[in-house]
Amino acid sequence: MGKRSTRPMTGDRACVITLVHGTFARDAPWTRSDSALSTSLRRAGCQVTQFAWSGRNSHRARSDAAQGLVEHLRRQLADHPRARHWVIAHSHGGNVALHAADRLRAARGGASRVTTVALATPFLHARSRRITGWPLFIIVLFSALLVGSASVTAVAGPRSAADVALVVGGGVFAAILALCAVGAFLHRRSLRPGWRSRLIGAIHAPTARPDEVVVIRAAGDEASGLLAAGQFVGWLSAAATRLLTSLWFWTLLIGLPQLAVVVSAVTGHGGRFAINLLLYGFTAPGLAMVAVVAAMAGSAVVFGIDGPFAGLVASCSAEAAPPGTATLVQLEPRTSVTRSGLAHSSLYDDEQVIGYILSAVRPSAQS
Repeated sequence: MGKRSTRPMTGDRACVITLVHGTFARDAPWTRSDSALSTSLRRAGCQVTQFAWSGRNSHRARSDAAQGLVEHLRRQLADHPRARHWVIAHSHGGNVALHAADRLRAARGGASRVTTVALATPFLHARSRRITGWPLFIIVLFSALLVGSASVTAVAGPRSAADVALVVGGGVFAAILALCAVGAFLHRRSLRPGWRSRLIGAIHAPTARPDEVVVIRAAGDEASGLLAAGQFVGWLSAAATRLLTSLWFWTLLIGLPQLAVVVSAVTGHGGRFAINLLLYGFTAPGLAMVAVVAAMAGSAVVFGIDGPFAGLVASCSAEAAPPGTATLVQLEPRTSVTRSGLAHSSLYDDEQVIGYILSAVRPSAQS
């Protein structure tokens, strides 16, 4: 006879729940055993566990957390093979939970016994973008000219408002380049062939199914501001991509300064006037173009420190729901908040929310 396993057989549990905190909330009180939600779930017959991750605001941190949650859920599935498993996640923890459930589903051949309840989650969407060829060359050229000119002006000392604008613009762009370098360092182990598609896949929320994903939101949640900002910068990023790949844009950008030089020569103005026209006529649209590029890269800053790096290959936005057909529960505006004064940080303590979650998990808890 083979050796008998020493793992305790606890498969009699019908409902197992994992609580996942959000960004910068590793020790979130609502995930503790004495919280209102945990207490209510245990009284309903569920086993409640917690999953802690770094809580850092970056694509890399959320991706690493999703893999850690996969391992946690695998252990729970092995210990409770006949139970119904739930993940209740708050804020960006919802993105972590969706990716974990998707990876687990893929590893199990499409089968899943895990349902995700996402509380006030800004679901991340990512669309691939690629700028190559001569547009990329000119972008790099103008970027080098901007940073170089700003550096020289800063060393020599700004003497006009235009000089100050040049230094500030160059400094902002240099900071974005530095963030891109930080993002590349964070993802250095993944920079192999196919890294673009892997990065986009790690950011983009998996397609939801109505029986596997429940989204609960409250009107007036502070996260609504992040959603609005994320949607705006996503639109701005997509618009900038269309602009930078437009032949008309580059024709005007390069042609107008040359036309200014020709006009100055025909009208008899001096060489100094022609040079000024060339410099200002070429620099002004050039700086506008670089500002657009900076907006493209900087638009992803709201998604984490490695957001600008991801913004080089993807247009990102934050949406109220994941792709697919999730079950959406929209609550009325909140009348009470936590001591912190944030509605976003009280959703998991709301009696209406707890009641809805109990009504959803109770059938499996009593089966």
